[in-house]
Order: sequence, then structure tokens, then C-alpha cells
Amino acid sequence: MIAIIAAIFAFAATLIVALFYFALVFGAPMGEYAFGRQLANTAAVFSTAAGRVLGGIHRLLSAFTGLFFLAIAGHYASILGWLPSLLDAHGRAYVLWGLTGIWALWLVSNLTTKNEQEKRMFTGISGALLVANVLIMVFYRTA
Repeated sequence: MIAIIAAIFAFAATLIVALFYFALVFGAPMGEYAFGRQLANTAAVFSTAAGRVLGGIHRLLSAFTGLFFLAIAGHYASILGWLPSLLDAHGRAYVLWGLTGIWALWLVSNLTTKNEQEKRMFTGISGALLVANVLIMVFYRTA
């Protein structure tokens, strides 16, 4: 039951993050929340009345990031049985270990960033995803 709750949370969180990045692709004025403070001083971010809109290459990076998080959401959906799994039990275990590393690195990067907006927005999410992933690894049973 713990693994199911953790997987539902991880699915929802990664889906929401994917939607955030897709919103950036389509012009949402929140670029400073995704690419750090140093980006705000480059020509890749354009000031608008509503905030910061990404341009060019950063929209492309946002699209890839959104697809990455969407694929991860699909992985959690397959663990829940909502989608057919493309991997066997060992493959799912390897992916869970990899995701644990990714979430740990994401947490460290969010804790050490100088961008306060990015830190406030993503530190809690990355930490919660790390905890959820560890809970899935500990309590998930394939049989």
C-alpha cells in the first residue's frame, strides 16, 4: 500500500512538472523558475509585462525536459498497472535505482542554486520525489 501511494504521488508530481515545462514551451512567463538566475541576464529570456518568457534554444530544452518528465510519469503509471510496462521486473528495478540518483542530484542542485525562485519551487518537489522513489523501491513487489 505504501508503494502504491508513493507511486501515485510520483506519477502526479512528474506529470505536473512535465506540464510546467510544456507551458514554458508555449510561452508561459516563468523562465526564471526553470533555468536559473544566470539565464535572466541573457538574450534568451525576454521581458514581458507578465514576466519572463523563454526564447529559442531554451524552449527546445524545455520541450525535451517536458518529454523526459512525461516518460518518467509513464514509468510510474506502468508500476501502478495503468499502462503496460515496456520493461521486465529487473528493468523496472534498474530504472528505479536510476531515478533515485536523478532525484538525489536534482535535490542537491536545488539546494545549492543561487536562484531563490527555482529553489522555492523545486526543492520540495525534488525531495518528495526522492523519498517517494525510495519508498517504492523498498515496498514495491512485482508478484
